[in-house]
Amino acid sequence: MQARPQTGSDYLASLDDGRVVIHDGLEVERVAEHPELAGLAATIAGLYDSLHEGEATEHLVPTADGGLTHPFWTVPQSRDDLRAQRDAIRVWQRMTHGWVGRTPEFMGALITSMAAHAPIFGRFEGNVLAALARDQRAVTHYAQALVNPPVDRDLPPDEVGDVFLHVVRETDAGIVIRGAKAVVTGAATAQRLLVSHFGGEVQTDAFAVAASVAVGTPGIRVYTRGTPARDDQPLARRFAEHDALVVFDDVLVPWDDVFVRDAETMLAFNGGEVGWNRRLALQAATRLEAKLEHIAGLAVRATEIMGTSERRGVQAALGEVVAFRHTVAGLRDAMIEQAVPSGDSIGPGAEAALAFSALAPDAYSRMRVTLQTILSSAFAHLPVPVDSLGTGVVAPIEPLLRGSGGADARERLEVMGELWDAVGTGFGARHELYERSYWGQPERTHLGILGLARATGSLDRWRS
Repeated sequence: MQARPQTGSDYLASLDDGRVVIHDGLEVERVAEHPELAGLAATIAGLYDSLHEGEATEHLVPTADGGLTHPFWTVPQSRDDLRAQRDAIRVWQRMTHGWVGRTPEFMGALITSMAAHAPIFGRFEGNVLAALARDQRAVTHYAQALVNPPVDRDLPPDEVGDVFLHVVRETDAGIVIRGAKAVVTGAATAQRLLVSHFGGEVQTDAFAVAASVAVGTPGIRVYTRGTPARDDQPLARRFAEHDALVVFDDVLVPWDDVFVRDAETMLAFNGGEVGWNRRLALQAATRLEAKLEHIAGLAVRATEIMGTSERRGVQAALGEVVAFRHTVAGLRDAMIEQAVPSGDSIGPGAEAALAFSALAPDAYSRMRVTLQTILSSAFAHLPVPVDSLGTGVVAPIEPLLRGSGGADARERLEVMGELWDAVGTGFGARHELYERSYWGQPERTHLGILGLARATGSLDRWRS
């Protein structure tokens, strides 16, 4: 039998690596057992188990060393490869309903793009290729540590050495890094970090660094703040990711795990030459497609339970939610159809990828407001948790909690409760911020779209 990626139990065991996680100001003893981290860890473990038994096994593809892996962890050579990757991503995303932004295939976007452009990395070309071989074999669960803390943004990154990540010295064993990275989503339950600089181009080599670092490496501390999840919050209990501040206190990174050590390569890595952002858009759109399908299905049933499903305005609002799903899916498929050569690979089309990154943030926020508008008081009419049904104090009023459309009290509370978690709780609010901030400053995206139109000659053709 061909070797497959790690199992769920392998993944959970890997979290006991001596990592230092401080959650709500208290050090976590065991991540996989912590009340606010265990749900996500179990969800990720379930994804790995699905690669050994379940629908996901049908999408596994061979690796160069004779094993099997998730398709998104391979370097695509054709549009059919991109379609296969889309289909495999979709299986996992429908298991999580798109609520987990950093599923284990996510960082395949960066590692495979780097491998497809390995010569760009000069003396570290071999490291890039070795990282792909290692991580595609395991389908390593990464978190992305790119964002600098939001301080002194009026200064070049090189002048914020008291906070921003940088190399303090080089040794025979590797580089020693110090500083912090912010908004490292899912760091507490990841296995490795892709550490890099992004935003505000560095001018000195000390701040030009990209590397793969194990979360349990001595000197790393992960600080997270809780997204409170009550027992009657079905989404938050299973899918709540925690955005982390990761502090690097003179962390030694072996030379074998270093990818970038000079400002020129750093600029190329972030400037689009590697194409990882387009690969990332393909994965993100497939994830958002699954989330919108889940929300739309719940919303339609919610209006039936309310007895408002035949109202013209309600139907129009639901149609807008469905149209958003179709637009996201259409742009994702357009990325595949517009695919072009990218290094030693084929990469998703830039126009559709940029259009998706420009559209999705505002559209998601509008969708959330639309649901709050059409469901309004139904969100507030959640007087008891589902688990209290049948108790002595609730049983007498249970008939009064029924819904329309044949829904009993349990179904009404389950459907409305899940939608409330999606759009009304701290979990739901964090997801709006997540989608809105996914691509960074909208201005940067729009400038990229205009720049691409100029570079390709599209603006000149349109003017003529």
